[in-house]
Amino acid sequence: MIRIATFEDNNLLPFKEINQKQYDRFQTDCTLVQTVYTQYVVFKYLQLNLKEYFDFIKRWEKVPANEMHFTLGTDIHFILHSNKLVLNVLIGFKFFLDNAEVYLKRKFGKNSYEVQSHIDLTRYCFDNSFAYRFLSKLRNYCAHLGFPLEVVNFDIEFKDENPEISEHSCKLILYTKMLKKERDLFGKIVMSDLEKIDNEIDLIPLIKELTNSINVIQKNIYLIQQAEIEEAIENIDFFVGTKKTATNEIKVYHNYSKIDNKISFEVFHVPMEIIEELNHYKEKSVSSVSH
Repeated sequence: MIRIATFEDNNLLPFKEINQKQYDRFQTDCTLVQTVYTQYVVFKYLQLNLKEYFDFIKRWEKVPANEMHFTLGTDIHFILHSNKLVLNVLIGFKFFLDNAEVYLKRKFGKNSYEVQSHIDLTRYCFDNSFAYRFLSKLRNYCAHLGFPLEVVNFDIEFKDENPEISEHSCKLILYTKMLKKERDLFGKIVMSDLEKIDNEIDLIPLIKELTNSINVIQKNIYLIQQAEIEEAIENIDFFVGTKKTATNEIKVYHNYSKIDNKISFEVFHVPMEIIEELNHYKEKSVSSVSH
């Protein structure tokens, strides 16, 4: 006996019985969805780091002078927090790139069309975006030499008539003089880029540009797997129907036995919350964009 059930308030309530063949397919589909999520959650982790970073940038954009502390840019605690947010983005970005390539190689084989498609796209991003090239190497710089920011600069949009409401916006400046000393860490191509930059680099527009490449790469990873993801989700939804609510979980239990007053069975969790996330991603990032 194999049954699909709702689970809520410690109550397991069966609503459908399935045969062994259906169970094998159902379990395979659930495993596929969970495997897909092992890569997607790394992308999600990077998005959380980016959100925290952008929330910080927004907080320190166009700040009226009467709300500014003018020693903030050299405050060691403020600089540490700024560095933490930047480094979290760089680490998350490197983690995302490395994990995606390994994930696809394990799933499809290192010489597969799917892997080559991914590698070609990341090469295109590298070749066509200084932000992508530089930030992918800046993580190496930080790993060897520490935090990149020594101070946090603030630009002033001065208001002649009302100086007290002059607006201050932070700039996360790196000075190229220091960067150009580290040829081994940046590599020949990025070092050539740096040689063309006279004095400083503001990380804020670069990280903003980087998000475009990240989203393009993740979308391609989803599209590579789209057919099998949607087939698995469709099959799971067919068996679950409308039984999933905001407060319950869906379980499958089998090998049910009752001896005297003792009941035993095996159970596995149906990843409906992952399905919801993947459907939301598809709706927001894939279906809404024409191919």
